[in-house]
Amino acid sequence: MKTSYYRFTALLQRDSWLSPAYVGVEEDGIISYLSNQAPEQGIAIEAVDGFALPGFQNAHSHAFQYAMAGLAENHPSGTRDDFWTWREEMYRCALSVDPDQAQAIATQLYAEMLRHGYTHVAEFSLSPSR
Repeated sequence: MKTSYYRFTALLQRDSWLSPAYVGVEEDGIISYLSNQAPEQGIAIEAVDGFALPGFQNAHSHAFQYAMAGLAENHPSGTRDDFWTWREEMYRCALSVDPDQAQAIATQLYAEMLRHGYTHVAEFSLSPSR
């Protein structure tokens, strides 16, 4: 299995920083090497001008709301705006998408979150009351 190696300025560990930080990652994403010493001679190492941090967690997500970004923020002058107006817009948005559209919205959101360092998400969805 091929391993890719990276050199970070530093890597945040549980109790301290590892600096410099050499990280070896297998093709399946498993970290197989972690040290402040470079691996054996002759190994290609990609230099990353930055720091390695643990992935962020989004502990409360409503993916479909990604589709309504900006819809509840613009109101005609003199319009009353509060939580309830936002809630109505949110339900209008949620009820206007079908399952395939909801999946497409979530896929786009999760790709964007991953790009920004989020590696875990807890998802909540609207479901009809029974």
